[in-house]
Amino acid sequence: MSRFAYGRAAALLALALACGAGCGTKPEGAERAETFHWVAQPITFSPPSGPWERQGDNGGGTLGVRFILRGGGGQCITVAAYRLLAERNRREALEKLISRRDSLSRREFLDCVSLARARTDDPVSEREAAAARDINAALDRAMTDYLSDSRGFVASDLDAALGAAKSYEPTLDELLPRIRLVPEHQQEPARWRIGYERDTVLAGHPAFASDDTLITPERPLLYREIFWVVHGCAFKAGYQGTPANLRAFARLVNSITFPEEADATP
Repeated sequence: MSRFAYGRAAALLALALACGAGCGTKPEGAERAETFHWVAQPITFSPPSGPWERQGDNGGGTLGVRFILRGGGGQCITVAAYRLLAERNRREALEKLISRRDSLSRREFLDCVSLARARTDDPVSEREAAAARDINAALDRAMTDYLSDSRGFVASDLDAALGAAKSYEPTLDELLPRIRLVPEHQQEPARWRIGYERDTVLAGHPAFASDDTLITPERPLLYREIFWVVHGCAFKAGYQGTPANLRAFARLVNSITFPEEADATP
């Protein structure tokens, strides 16, 4: 792709995003907004309509949806959450354990304590590693107190584990090195061209956007990705296609919101 064509495509996306930011009506060429509960933090957006066919997307540690352009030669739009990264958060498992503590048998309690332990392999940051150590240390105490019939201390041990879990939420800066495009991490690095990358704010939250290029046997394709981390949950919106269909991606991005869980309707 020529430098002129690349710059024109990037400008088109920026213009479309800017023009749509102040529009509160249903986007033209899009369906009614839907809310997806792939992880603890919901995400709401208006899927593209017309020739875009919806498929589930569950690969590479993500869970989401992909919209493939009929007859588009591999053009698609993707929205997904990083499920495996979200599962490193132990708050839900600990809250469930605490709520069921008095009704569990000995075997069930010990099994639940083991399942609630935090991962210590390959931490995303030293902050996560410290929180994981605190969680597991509190769970070790809970197990020791439970086995020694010091049940009065078990509740405070579990509360300490939950407090340690709540003390840490991953940030965009911490997770970005793991989720952004790195050509050397792809099966065919030579097919990728890194272009313009920037920090921005979209959908009311800090975001990282990249405007790159994918070289295919038929033609070069724009490869756009936007990343967010909201309440510790990582999301991405991506586009692979030609400049002619970039507006469909811009419309979808303009419709994205991250509602509070209590306000999110599936």
